[in-house]
Amino acid sequence: MLRVALTLLALAPDIQEAILFLPRTTSGRDAIKETDVRPIAAVLDWRKQRRLWATLRDERFPSTDGSK
Repeated sequence: MLRVALTLLALAPDIQEAILFLPRTTSGRDAIKETDVRPIAAVLDWRKQRRLWATLRDERFPSTDGSK
């Protein structure tokens, strides 16, 4: 568990914040799991992380009003 926490600390601060404020899962499985985020944390460049995060977020939480 400590390894997981340390790995996620490599994420850009704004991605960490976005994860903290993801909508609460009230039924079923979480839309984004730690294993989904781990490959993003392995990327050292925060700009690349942000692009990967945006792709993952948009796949799991598609906009219903046509905006991003």
